[in-house]
Amino acid sequence: MKKTVYFIGFMIFTVILLSVLQIIVSNSLSTKGVLVEQINKEIDNYKKDNYVLREKLLSESSYTVISSEALRAGFIKEKSQVVLTNPLPLAIRQ
Repeated sequence: MKKTVYFIGFMIFTVILLSVLQIIVSNSLSTKGVLVEQINKEIDNYKKDNYVLREKLLSESSYTVISSEALRAGFIKEKSQVVLTNPLPLAIRQ
């Protein structure tokens, strides 16, 4: 009879202990949720900034921008090439 009383007492103690532990963990997670949301907003802002910077980099490194900067710096654009000799054939029949 004593064993069943001890067992029931142990089970009640375990249930109360686990309930208190669940309350503590739930409260901890509820306050951390606000922090996680702020971090997610910061990550989204950084992703948007990276996208804008990537687009700016691609537009600045395009050939049209580079050629206009070269013309503005004084480089001369070649109009055409002059070839003085005819190219040799690839294979000669004998």
